[in-house]
Amino acid sequence: MRAAPARPKDEAPSRALKVFGSLLAPTTVLTALLFYFGVRHATFFCEWFGVHHSVLGLSAPDYLIRSADGMFVPLTVLSAAGLAALWGYRFLHSVLAPKTWRVLARRAVPVLVAFGLVLLLLGLSGLAVPLLLYEVPGLPGVCVALGVISFPLAERLHATVAGRHATGVVPVVQWTFTFVLASIGLFWAVNDYSAAVGEARGYEYQTKLGTMPRTVVFSTKDIGFHGPGVTMTACTAADSSYRFRYDGLVLVLQSGGQSLLLPREWNRRDGAALVLPRSNDVRLEFSRAEAERDGSC
Repeated sequence: MRAAPARPKDEAPSRALKVFGSLLAPTTVLTALLFYFGVRHATFFCEWFGVHHSVLGLSAPDYLIRSADGMFVPLTVLSAAGLAALWGYRFLHSVLAPKTWRVLARRAVPVLVAFGLVLLLLGLSGLAVPLLLYEVPGLPGVCVALGVISFPLAERLHATVAGRHATGVVPVVQWTFTFVLASIGLFWAVNDYSAAVGEARGYEYQTKLGTMPRTVVFSTKDIGFHGPGVTMTACTAADSSYRFRYDGLVLVLQSGGQSLLLPREWNRRDGAALVLPRSNDVRLEFSRAEAERDGSC
C-alpha cells in the first residue's frame, strides 16, 4: 500500500516574517526607533519641570538609554499574550481527542474574529476620541496590534481544521501586511507609553527632591536665580574665587555641558528650573541630603 502524500506545509507566516524582518534588520532602523522613543521620554520628563529637552544637549546614548524605560510594559504585554495563546493552543491540541479538538477549533474561529474586531475598534477609538483611553497609556496601540493578528490566526485555525493550506504569493503578502500593521500598533503603544513614563519619572523626581543629594552652586557672578528654599550668600572673603553661593538646589540631570537644577522645595505651580552651562565661572558642590554643612564660601 502506497503511503499518502504529505500535505503541503503552510509556510506563509515564516516567509512573511523573513520578508518583514529584512526590512527592520538594518541597525540604523532599529536605532532610529529607539532614538525616537528616547526623545519622547526625555521631552515629557523635562516638560514636567517646564524645560525643553533640547536646551540640555542630550546625547544619542542618553536618548537610547531612556528609550528602554518606555518599552518594557508594551513588549511584555504583547509577548505574554502571544506566549499564552501559543501554550494554550498546543496544550489543548495535545490533550483533547481529535474530534473534540475539531469541534472546539470550529467554535473558536468566530470567537477569535469577534475578539479581533472588538480590540481593533477599541484601539481605533483612541484616534477618534484620544481622551477615551488616556488613563491607560499604550492601550490603543496594543489593542490594534493584537486585533490585527487575530484575523489571520482565525483564518489559519479554520484552514487547519478544514485540512486546507493556501499556497502561493497571496498568503505571504497577507502575513506581511499583518506584521506591518501589528508593528504600527506596537509603535503606537511604545510611543504613548514612553511619553507617559517620562512624565511619571518627572513626578517621581519631584517627590524625591527633599531626599536627593544637596547641590551648592558657587558662581563668580550673581546668576539672579530665585526659588522656594533657595538662598544666596555673598562671599566676602578676599581670597574667594567665587563671589556668590546658592544653597537649596538639587541636580536633576547633566548632559551636553548643561546642568538642570531644581530647588529642593520645587513645585509645579510656581517653581522655576535652573539650567547652567558647564563653565569655569561655576562650580557645583554635592553632599548627602542629611549631611550638615556650614554656609561659608
